[in-house]
Amino acid sequence: MDTLWTGVSTALVAYALGSIPTAYLVGKLVQGIDVREAGEGNVGARNAFHEVGHRWGLVVFAVDIGKGAGVALLFGRSPLWQLAVAAFFLVLGHAYPVWLRFVGGKGLACAGGFTIALFPWAALIGGTASGVVWLFTHRFLPTLITVTVVAFAVAPFTGGDLPTIGVALGAFLLVALKRVIDEPRMRRIEESTGWDRARGGSRA
Repeated sequence: MDTLWTGVSTALVAYALGSIPTAYLVGKLVQGIDVREAGEGNVGARNAFHEVGHRWGLVVFAVDIGKGAGVALLFGRSPLWQLAVAAFFLVLGHAYPVWLRFVGGKGLACAGGFTIALFPWAALIGGTASGVVWLFTHRFLPTLITVTVVAFAVAPFTGGDLPTIGVALGAFLLVALKRVIDEPRMRRIEESTGWDRARGGSRA
């Protein structure tokens, strides 16, 4: 019974933190727009960056990173199964927030914050490498791929244990799955808004 309660309480806390719809709130409060129907249609920092404003996009990014880091700090010293439950419901909360009728973002920044808190040195190295890529490309996708691949590649050499790395990697796999699930809706919205998928923002 204690284990069941621990699992349920962990899931509720992680879901609650993950489900805070930062991009939606910023979009509504600052521009009066619903980011679910603007730009790329995603409830996330990138969409807020282009549709609400660069500074506000960075605010959304920082808060969503903080959500993930907060969950990792709360449960980072827990048994591995509990950490895995926390990671799963963190991303689930961001992806399917009850406050937005279960239409949320992908959870990329949340998964990133979760990983940063668990493996700060690996994240720093990955972030540095991705910063170089951004300077040369100014493109989101290669920058994202770089920080993710480099951070997970060096994590075992900076104190990360393989089971915990697996939990963090699982969070990113959930993000990828949500990306696939969202594809039809995002295509529809991008066609109506003229979103440039490669660089972000409108093609106009």
